[in-house]
Amino acid sequence: MAQFKDVNDPTTILWTASSSSEIGARTLRIRTTSAFAGGRPRVAVNGWTSDAPSAPTAVDSRGVTRGTWRGLNQVYDYTIPDGTLTASENTISITIISGSSGDSFLSPNVVFDSVELF
Repeated sequence: MAQFKDVNDPTTILWTASSSSEIGARTLRIRTTSAFAGGRPRVAVNGWTSDAPSAPTAVDSRGVTRGTWRGLNQVYDYTIPDGTLTASENTISITIISGSSGDSFLSPNVVFDSVELF
């Protein structure tokens, strides 16, 4: 899935913990296969917001808008502090940040490979 800052930002995941063993400190890992204009994911979970990750080191190409989805793979790990996740509904928002700009499908973006919580 591609996420463009000016088109489909943010991506929101709603998740309900079914037991207390699912809450506590956790890691949210986002893997991307491509990025454009320094785009990278930043997360917010139930009011907590991650630090901004550094811009990816990659070939700065339009990638997904020209038909490719593979570039320099990146892994972003976010440590969610204890007490952030609850035993009820949890909201995880993924936004695209960048120091660059662009319009519509030429705005900063990433292509997701996976999103996992562990």
